[in-house]
This record gives sequence, structure tokens and C-alpha cells, in this order.
Amino acid sequence: MRRTLIPLVGLTAAALLPIGAASAAVAYPVKDKTLTGNSLYAKGALPTTKCPEKPIKKLDAGSAKSYLNGVLTCLNRTWAVQVRKAGKSFSKAKAVFVTKAPKRFCGAKWLKDWTSYYCGESRTITIVLTKRFLKEPDDLFLFNLLAVNYAEHVQKLTSIDNAYQNISYRNKAELAEQNRRYNLQSECFSAAFIASVWDSLDRTKKDWDDLLYYIRDWASKDQGSRKSITYWADRGFKSADPGSCNTWSAASSKVA
Repeated sequence: MRRTLIPLVGLTAAALLPIGAASAAVAYPVKDKTLTGNSLYAKGALPTTKCPEKPIKKLDAGSAKSYLNGVLTCLNRTWAVQVRKAGKSFSKAKAVFVTKAPKRFCGAKWLKDWTSYYCGESRTITIVLTKRFLKEPDDLFLFNLLAVNYAEHVQKLTSIDNAYQNISYRNKAELAEQNRRYNLQSECFSAAFIASVWDSLDRTKKDWDDLLYYIRDWASKDQGSRKSITYWADRGFKSADPGSCNTWSAASSKVA
């Protein structure tokens, strides 16, 4: 049975099966080689490239859109290299940055607490530039938010998403853990990308620490604990290597 895409924490999209739709097959721990041994993991660190941030002004949606389009260009360039190394076809993700949420997106009603969503069907990212995002836009939050959504595009291109959509589970606990593995991998991929362009950013270690402080607030049953989010984001940032983001083979304690 296909999982139904819904955003979690109002920030990024994740997939969930309806409760009670579990397959009778035993799928724990995860044994699908597309997830545990994906070819993406064996291709080394992401290429070191430059991605200087464009100026962004407080409460200025226009400059935020320009800023994010610049980040999107970098994401497409970097991940194109890595996805093709993994032997997969690459296509760019599209992105839409709006100040007013759409009524519907990707076949679902857009709920008022959603702020971003990756639609695998159209391979499009939508980010709503809320006043909260634009009030203090000079941190790395928007940069990372786009990179996390883009990570789901990478999971789509490398068949991770498809395999995840189709693994079975025996109970609610297994379902929640599978969701955490997916979402924590997205966070790790995002951090690996940030590391790959870090030298071109006018940033300090404090900027990274501040970002970790913000994204820990995404903690939930399906996103992972504050400790797990920190662990996987730091892991990706320190290595810049998607191979360090194999959440599917990690011990359950690492994806709690």
C-alpha cells in the first residue's frame, strides 16, 4: 500500500501509512537494499563548490526569493553530480516561494500550519515565506529549510523514497521509526550539502550551532528526538558525505 504524503511539523513533507494498514510481512529491521545499501552511499563526499549567499533583507519577500533561488541553483548543481555518480538519472527540482499559502498542493488541502512541502509527483518544493521566517532572515534557517526539502528530492531520484513508501510495518512503533529514519536522513543530506559549500559562506561555527538550536525544535515522534536530529545533522555536516547518512542501517537508539 502506498503511503500518503503529509508534511510533518509544518516544515517538511514526510510519508505516513494510515494507521491499521500494516502488512502481515515482517519488515523489521529494514532489509531493503535500496534503503540500507543504496549506491548513493558509496560515492564519497559531495563536491566542494561555491555557493555565496545573496543579500537578504528583513521582511522583504523579494530578496528572500532571490536568496532561495540562488541556493536552489547550488543544490541542483551539487546533487546532479552525486546522483549521476550513483548511476541514477537526474532531474532538477522546481521550487515555488510564496507569501500566501496555496489552497491545495500535491493533491492535498494545504493546512494553515504548513510552511513547506516537497511534492514527489511534480518534483516541486513550495515554501511559504511567513513573517516569522522573514523577520530574522540572516541565519541559516531558510538555507537549511530548502536543503532539507531538496533532500527529499534526492531520496526520490535515488529510489529511496519509493522503497520507503513500500516497506511494510507490524505496528505503530515500527511505522514511526521508519518515518524517523526517512526524515533524519533528509536532515543529514541537507547538512552534508551545507558542509560542501561551507567555505564559500560568510559563516562561523556559531551560525551552525544556532541552526542546530532551531532545527531541534522540529523534534517529534516522526521527526526524531532533539538528540537524534542533532546527531544526524552533525554527522552530515562533519563528513559532507551522503554515505554517513545511512539511517536505515543505524541502531534504533540512533533514530529514536
